Amino acid sequence: MTPTPWTHPETSYLESMAGDLPFREIVSRYQRHATEQCWPVRTKAALRQRITRLGYSARVTTGQWTSMGGAAQILGCSHSRVEKWLSRARVAAILRPVRCGTFQYVSRKNWRRLAREMPQQLGGFDVERLYCLLEDRELAESVARRYPLPRGDWRVRCVETGQVWRSQIQAARALNVSREAISSAIRRGQAVKVLGLSFQMLRDAG
Repeated sequence: MTPTPWTHPETSYLESMAGDLPFREIVSRYQRHATEQCWPVRTKAALRQRITRLGYSARVTTGQWTSMGGAAQILGCSHSRVEKWLSRARVAAILRPVRCGTFQYVSRKNWRRLAREMPQQLGGFDVERLYCLLEDRELAESVARRYPLPRGDWRVRCVETGQVWRSQIQAARALNVSREAISSAIRRGQAVKVLGLSFQMLRDAG
């Protein structure tokens, strides 16, 4: 029996998820949407084949394990950034990567462990991307809420003077105020009253 040809709406919807979601989540969402749209029934094998033909990889984001590159795909960041995490002994001890050929794989269980024990390491990522990696909505929301900015990738700049500090703590010490005062000013977009100065976070180009 000849397979039903893929339509443009079907392909576009599938491609909108490919590379960003775990394969089983793609299957679940696609099949649910297909039912609503009265599209042809597509098996898991057909969806996997189509994703591959579109140039995406279903393997790295499937099931209970992800490669480091797969995790980077899910989080929407560079492969090198995620690989660099393993250079920290504590992170590596939590993730406990398993090498298979030239690739290193980490279980979803250990990604969740990292989110619980070192949530700041996953700071700055969109809550939906975190959910796709952790497969735990409550945990993803907790990390995104507590750590809205990436670890070590930002500097603090005084809007009025242009002076830049390496962290909120460093800025607070230099100006003799609490870190909470600096953090609150940045979050609310208001000046620190006792200083009459406002601050912003800058991406560190280095």
